[in-house]
Amino acid sequence: MQLKLLEEGHKQLKEISSLYDFEIDGDPSELIKAMTKIMFENNGIGLAAPQVGIQKRLFIMGNEQQLYAIINPTIILKEGNVVKDIEGCLSFPKLWLRVNRSDTIQVSYQDISGQKITTEFTGIKARVFQHENDHLDGICFDTRVGPAALDLAKEKRRRKL
Repeated sequence: MQLKLLEEGHKQLKEISSLYDFEIDGDPSELIKAMTKIMFENNGIGLAAPQVGIQKRLFIMGNEQQLYAIINPTIILKEGNVVKDIEGCLSFPKLWLRVNRSDTIQVSYQDISGQKITTEFTGIKARVFQHENDHLDGICFDTRVGPAALDLAKEKRRRKL
């Protein structure tokens, strides 16, 4: 399966994704394998299907030791503190923004076999889950900061290129 990473400004990044239907869409293994390859080649820790042109509610997150395939996710509850921390995005190369996210979330999703999982994520896993889940709703992280912060970050990026 050949997939291409969509970059900043691509209209598909702003579209809302539809549910992944295992009966209609089939086994997601090949899609997840192709997405994992792209994520690791770009030193990422998360990648949503819309970022590779697939408008389905599916993303991956993690690393070589622990990779999660998250299908049809729902955030049930955001808990704990809201923490402002630096995020990047594979669709926005070399752009770094400080984004507010809950540090603990209760979630449900389906795994690669369609099994429903309900669990809690904290710290970086909670942050990545929220970032990637935003992509499924057509929300990119550049809209999670104010215009002055975004302009400053883009100027820093321009100077480094």
